Amino acid sequence: MSNSTNTASNLVARFGTLLLLTLIVGIAAALRFADIATESLWVDEIYSYRQALKSIAMIIANAPSDVHPPVYYALLHAWTLLFGTTELGLRSFSAVCGILAVPCMYVLGCDIAGKRVGLYAALLLALSHFHIHYSQEARNYAYVVLVVILGMIGFVRYLRHFDDENSGELPWQVIGGFIAGSLLVLYSHFFSLFVIVAQNVLVFGFALFHRARWKRMWKSWIILQASLLVMFTPWLNVLYYQIRTVKSGFWIDRPNMMTLAETLVEYAGSLSAAAVILPLCVLAFVQVRKRLLRDNAQPEEIFVLRFWTDERLIMLLLWLALPILIPYILSLQSTPIYYVKYTIPALPALLLLAAKGLDALDTESGWMRGAVIAVIVALGVIAWRDNRNDWNALEKEIWKEATQYVDRSASSNDAVFVHEWYCKYNCEYYTKRPDLAFQALPPERFAITPTTIERFYAPSVAGRKDLWLVLSHRGAGTPRILERIERDFTLLHDSIFPSRYRKYMVADTFPFQTQAVFLMKTYLSNDIRVLHFERKKP
Repeated sequence: MSNSTNTASNLVARFGTLLLLTLIVGIAAALRFADIATESLWVDEIYSYRQALKSIAMIIANAPSDVHPPVYYALLHAWTLLFGTTELGLRSFSAVCGILAVPCMYVLGCDIAGKRVGLYAALLLALSHFHIHYSQEARNYAYVVLVVILGMIGFVRYLRHFDDENSGELPWQVIGGFIAGSLLVLYSHFFSLFVIVAQNVLVFGFALFHRARWKRMWKSWIILQASLLVMFTPWLNVLYYQIRTVKSGFWIDRPNMMTLAETLVEYAGSLSAAAVILPLCVLAFVQVRKRLLRDNAQPEEIFVLRFWTDERLIMLLLWLALPILIPYILSLQSTPIYYVKYTIPALPALLLLAAKGLDALDTESGWMRGAVIAVIVALGVIAWRDNRNDWNALEKEIWKEATQYVDRSASSNDAVFVHEWYCKYNCEYYTKRPDLAFQALPPERFAITPTTIERFYAPSVAGRKDLWLVLSHRGAGTPRILERIERDFTLLHDSIFPSRYRKYMVADTFPFQTQAVFLMKTYLSNDIRVLHFERKKP
């Protein structure tokens, strides 16, 4: 009778867990698809679009000129064949990756610290403003989070095989899962390599602090790492070329101490979210459990503190720290490469620590259960506020509206210029006028000098009465371009299309912007200006 009762209770518990996870995934889907196609594609998303239009062979051939591996673009290419290249079609791949990451986070949380931590971790990721933001961009950051979680599932299950003096052969499922997950990580993003570094620091640390375990696993670990290196060899030459290119000059500013604090706040989603999540990460080190003391004549309840100090905690700390600290230190010593969104492979580690902190409180105790519920409700309210603010604000340049204005106003005989070559593609994506040719001054791979301006400007304006110039991401050469145009033309209209987007403490040279630091976030209103010129009368 007791066995059947236990079986029934287990089934009810499993059904309840499945129901909760389904609800969490539904929340994640709603938040990631809400308002996803409203804003224009910005310049990096247009780059993804242009890569997705190419064949797989061309995507791979183009890889040395990019800073990311080609796998994401290849997958986006296949995705757009099915769902098209509209804003929704391009961004929905990231949204789906963001949604899939949530149940995978549950699995990883279960493997690390049990089902309750798995549910907490899945919920925290589902509500993560930082993750939602990049699940709505046609870039590879949501995909990176997904594959890093998958890679860590393989790693945790590999480590678990060597628990309790187990030194038997590795099952092929463990080997296959680890290799597949690690390869996805290696080929996802340059900063994802630091997750592999964190894994190796943990394992080689066993040689110093857990020698018995090291002896059981060192051979298999060395063989697996050597196999990964062989499989990653085709990319090593490209990676070396990319590193040399970045060292020759990159656009990112050098970080400072505030950058590290800002990174944690951005991971949390806002300062108010950080005020909840970061203390939970500290609570991850302890566990409070209620115990009944029976030694006295009157049994009494006491609370016992247990400290979480095993390799799973160390793994999470390394996973969180190294993808942040390694590029931060490199940026201080050499060419700056530190940009908050690039460190997104570390985001799941922070949320897993916070989930373990939630689990530190004993839900068998009424007031602790109430505290856990209050924290979850608070995080839900904060997430709703942060995402509502996103829906109510334009964070990306409004290329659609600016291009539509040119479409309505320009005649087929007008010259239309975009002052930066990479912005030209945004106009070409949104224009409905095949008779208008958007030209860059100067085009791609040409330095802005008086000679190059004259070379590409003069033939294009010959015989033209009116000239249109689209300005955004203004650079040092823009005044020379304007000076040359104003020799021949008079400014008639200056139309400004303001927008706001997050730049993470990076300076911009555009003079018509407003800048404000709010809760450790820098928002720049990078206006798109459409200038209409008329040729001067002789």
